[in-house]
This record gives sequence, C-alpha cells and structure tokens, in this order.
Amino acid sequence: MDHRHLDVYLLRCLQALVSEAHVTRAAERMGIGQPAMSATLARLRVLFADPLLVRTQKGMVATPRAQEVADQVQHALELIDQALTEGAPFDPARARAHFRIAASESVGFLLMPALIARLRACAPAVQVSVHPPELPRVRQELEEGEADLVVAFLRNAPQGLRSTSLMQQKLCVIAAQDHPDIRGTLSLAQYVGSPHAMYALGRTGGSTIETLVDETLSRAGMVRAIGARLPSTLSSPAVVAGSDLLATIPERIARHFAQQLALQVLAPPLPLDDVHTSMFWHERMQNNPAHRWLRQQFKQVAAPLAAP
Repeated sequence: MDHRHLDVYLLRCLQALVSEAHVTRAAERMGIGQPAMSATLARLRVLFADPLLVRTQKGMVATPRAQEVADQVQHALELIDQALTEGAPFDPARARAHFRIAASESVGFLLMPALIARLRACAPAVQVSVHPPELPRVRQELEEGEADLVVAFLRNAPQGLRSTSLMQQKLCVIAAQDHPDIRGTLSLAQYVGSPHAMYALGRTGGSTIETLVDETLSRAGMVRAIGARLPSTLSSPAVVAGSDLLATIPERIARHFAQQLALQVLAPPLPLDDVHTSMFWHERMQNNPAHRWLRQQFKQVAAPLAAP
C-alpha cells in the first residue's frame, strides 16, 4: 500500500465505518452524504487491498484487517487531536475524548461509580476504559499511552511521574461474626495463627496491601497462614463471612460490607501503614486541557473520602 495516498480524513472515515458498520451512519457521523462515504469506502478498499466491510445476513461486518487498522489508528488520531487542541479550553459537553484509566480494584469500587456518573451527566460523549494497573509497568503504561492516568496505592512509585494524593484510609481486619475464636478483639497470635483470605495477583504474587502485610510480619520474624487465594479483594468479605478466614482490607471497603454481611471489623494487631491512594500521570499530559479536567473530576469525587 502506498501510504502517501492516506490522510487523516481517510483514517477518520475508516474509523467511522468500522465503528458504525454502516455506510449511511458513518456518513452522518462524518457530516457527508452517503454517496461520498461509499466512494471513500471504495478508495479505502483499493488502498488497503481488503474489502474492509462485508455484507452478511446481520448487516455489514468489519473484516479482521479493518478492525486491526482501526484499533491502531485510534490512538494516533487521539494524539493528533491532542496536539491540535493543546492549550484550547476543554468543553466536556461537546468533547468526544477517550480516557484510559489504570485503577486498582478498591478505586474501581470506591471512586469509579461517582466518577462515571459525573462524566455521564456533564460529558456524555466521553468514553472511559478502566483496567487494572500492571504494577511493574506503571511508568511504561503512562509513557507509551496505554494509560492516561494511574489511580492506585503504590508504595514505591516510579520516578519521573507527576502525582497527587486523593485519599487515605486505614487497613482493617475482617472476621466472621460467629468466628469460633475471635470476639471483638484480635491478638497478634490470633492474627498469625488464623488462615487468611489473600488477594492474589496471578498465581503467586500478592497485591500491594498483601505485600505490605507480609513484609511487616517478616520484620517481626512471623509468617501468616494462607487459607485461600482470591482473584478479587471484593470477594474477600463474602468468603470471610462464611468461614474462619481473616482478611486485611481497606477500612471503607470493610465497613461497607459489614453493613451487609455478618462481619467483625477489627483493628490490626500490628503496625500497618495507611493506604494512600494517588493519581499518577506522565509529564507530557501535565498541561493537556482534557487531562487536567479529568484529574479535577477525580479530585472532586474523592473529596468526600479524602479525610482520614
């Protein structure tokens, strides 16, 4: 394919065609007539040597090649838009931005409902994609544009990133109300001797909080027993409520589930650091109007939770 015959307009048309899977709707999206979009599709088919859209009994369907190209050019078009609008005021009511947020599970539970409700009310065309952060690759995710913002508890944040604190909370231990050995207080011997429900990342690694707990115990020459490795910290309360397991989780999550499940919320019998949830972003996004707006939205939804 001769790339010299491609321009930004053609790529936007391709993206519209793949997204809408309908020539007329793609034309309306681009503000042109249906015949003009049909002619553009014919030109794109020649340039890519691929049908791009094929007719089926259920309507038009993008070919694998069309989907692959559309996925790759989306980020490029966002970078172009960013370069052209840098410094211009961000109008959330009219914006069609796509934000990629790497957020920890507790952030997803505590902040994302309010954030997305806020965005839907004031920026209905803004799209948000949320995925768990890859802790060893936080800086790389931000540098390479895989994430616009990382919102998480990072004990050792990578150097060279911008950041601001959103909220902090203590860690609590939860146990079943009818636990056979624990009644309202928790000793260190009980904590170490009882099996724990652990939030596991992958087959072997633990979350930042689980690592914090194990390192604190290790400094005292202790190791806790693990009774279950769970793929989600939000599954811990239900598991704990129906068993003799303990779990160490952020206080606000613990107290939320204690209102619904038969749980005791206990102070940890060892000195654990508070959980500080912060936003992290790359320097290149510092002055981007859309990014500044997104960070402000996070601050506002976190404000009611910001006090310890």
